[in-house]
Amino acid sequence: MKKIKEFLLSLIPIYGWTAMLAIVLLNMVVYYGTKFITDSMYHHDIATNLDKKIPFIPFFIFVYLAVAYAQWFFGYYTAAKEEKKTVLYIFGAEIIAKLICMVIFLAFPTTMVRAEITGTDLFSRIVAMVYVSDTPCNLFPSIHCLESYLLWRTLPKLKNAPHWYKIVTPFVTILVFASVLLVKQHVLIDIAGGIIVTEIGLLIMSLFLKKYKQPELIMSKKALKKIMTYESSE
Repeated sequence: MKKIKEFLLSLIPIYGWTAMLAIVLLNMVVYYGTKFITDSMYHHDIATNLDKKIPFIPFFIFVYLAVAYAQWFFGYYTAAKEEKKTVLYIFGAEIIAKLICMVIFLAFPTTMVRAEITGTDLFSRIVAMVYVSDTPCNLFPSIHCLESYLLWRTLPKLKNAPHWYKIVTPFVTILVFASVLLVKQHVLIDIAGGIIVTEIGLLIMSLFLKKYKQPELIMSKKALKKIMTYESSE
């Protein structure tokens, strides 16, 4: 057990693991938890005529799933290895953005008319499975776009990221934006919403870091130990 712990901490410091665990748990609550509350509520369709003209291209489900999740996995893993202040900035902004999403999901539930799947190829079948497992709600803002855009916007803050990652990330983010439209999982305004809430989260964290000179104390070993063991502060 000790060797496993040492191995995990050799990959990412404890504050990085805590930050990643926090956003995973929050994402579950924000996306899936709110669905239970809004299930019986009226959902708004905010698609425009331009959205209706965007073609349905099943192949982009590969980008929507495989490429996007690969970007998030490597991106958040890379960010979690940075110094405490950087980790607090990036993951704090994500948490704020997700909390804003939660408020919007509850106050203004959205939906959309999905594409009619007529193909029998592999990608069409995968899209069909996604449609069944992921109901068309909690669309605005797009969490898919929020996460990819956040990783793009915070690239300048990363000191230890590989050079290739910094080059590839903008292109991958644009592909993710395109994928949510081309597999009919989101509409254009959902992308804009994801960008806006991300910018709000980054702005709030930027102001916070300017005001508090030692915000990394929030992520000190002592503080994290209390969080992990549910101890109350004295």
